[in-house]
Amino acid sequence: MFGYFDALWERLSGSPSLDASLLHETRKRLLTFTALLTIVIATIWVVLTSASVIGGRPFVAFLCALTPFAFAPFPYLALRTKVNLDLLCHAYLVTFYLIVTLTAGALGGVVSTTSFFLMLLPLLGSLMLGARVGLIWVLVVTLTYAGLHLAREILPPSSYEALGSAPNDWMRMEEVSFWNAAMMTLLALAASLSVSNFRAVVGKSSALLVEAANDTKDAVQGRAAAEELARSKSEFMANVSHELRTPLNAIIGYSEMLIEDADEAGIGEAVADNRRVLQAALNLRSMVNDVLKLAAIDAGKISIDLDECRPTECVQEAVDAIEPLARANGNEIHIVDTTEPGVWLTDGDRLSLCLRGLLSNAARSTTNGRIEVRVLQAVDEGSSWLVIEIEDNGVSLDANRLEHLFEPFSQPDSAQTRHFEGMGLGLALSQRVARLLGGDVSASCAAGGGARFRVAIPARFSPDGASAMPLRAA
Repeated sequence: MFGYFDALWERLSGSPSLDASLLHETRKRLLTFTALLTIVIATIWVVLTSASVIGGRPFVAFLCALTPFAFAPFPYLALRTKVNLDLLCHAYLVTFYLIVTLTAGALGGVVSTTSFFLMLLPLLGSLMLGARVGLIWVLVVTLTYAGLHLAREILPPSSYEALGSAPNDWMRMEEVSFWNAAMMTLLALAASLSVSNFRAVVGKSSALLVEAANDTKDAVQGRAAAEELARSKSEFMANVSHELRTPLNAIIGYSEMLIEDADEAGIGEAVADNRRVLQAALNLRSMVNDVLKLAAIDAGKISIDLDECRPTECVQEAVDAIEPLARANGNEIHIVDTTEPGVWLTDGDRLSLCLRGLLSNAARSTTNGRIEVRVLQAVDEGSSWLVIEIEDNGVSLDANRLEHLFEPFSQPDSAQTRHFEGMGLGLALSQRVARLLGGDVSASCAAGGGARFRVAIPARFSPDGASAMPLRAA
């Protein structure tokens, strides 16, 4: 039986809405089937009662014949439009109430068998809109019965009174029995429909819970596997990097010795060759060091040591480290400090490491240009921020690759875009270090060409003469 209901519902409603909740679909189903059932019952009622009404009051009989059509729009509105479902449910209940009450009032009040249908309203209100609405309809129906009873003398006579076929205020027992049976049938159908919907809700909810449990289990297992893989990768990279650094140090040491010997012997060609070997070894060791630092950050083995520092000193330390590279490419580095004199509470060594990666990238990507480092301070929601911007006028960034710029081992696909030497670890390492400090690094295209990198670090600032270190409790 429930399968037939589901098949009929899918045929009537068409494609289900993906963003609709299960409860919403269930209430929509209940309203649709109830409205269809009301149309059927109203039609049967018109057929069975029209003979006793039409003889004495043809106009009333005509109005009663129109009652099934009053409920016809509700299935369509529920299935094919986006009208608010609560509004539709209230409109259906009010329409049901008005039609039954007016019909009962026109046919004798409480002595009319039509008034029996009012008992359905509390049940339908509870099923469609909740227990509170059901209780409200209990009160409304009770007051309506009391009003029909008190207004019995001024209401139009019942069909039996109008036809003179029975004493006033009296109904035949078989009529009462028939409508009691019809009333119980409607209540049974409504209960069956509500149980059907409840079963559908429970079944779909159980299926969703099982699916969610399986997804959660798979997600937990996948996360554990990913964490294990990340740990294995970090350990592997660290071990391999250590194994590479040992022979590299030997190559660097022997290259320096060979350069000194060739320089003393006056062999210029040998000096140049050995310098190329030394530079290649230094570049390789730098990349290995970056791999080690990145692996250590991923493994959570790098700690932050907060201490008072001056940002200009950190910037100058980073500039001094990449000064030879910048000078080799004909670049000039300018530092602009607009902060107030004072100290900041952060890890100066980590900040300098972050800036070295960004300055190295700017020096490599700019030729005969200008690199400007701006040191700023900002306040956001009561917190002080140390902001350092590094802008160059070299090759522009690819705007389509900004979101992938800080991924490890990321390189541009086109030779027309900004070039990054090495394995693409410098920017990734700078961002990871900035995030360790509680901040972040962002990139954008400079207005006149080139690139602009912005480092924002939350840090406590204290002007000269005051300490940025938090006071310890005695």
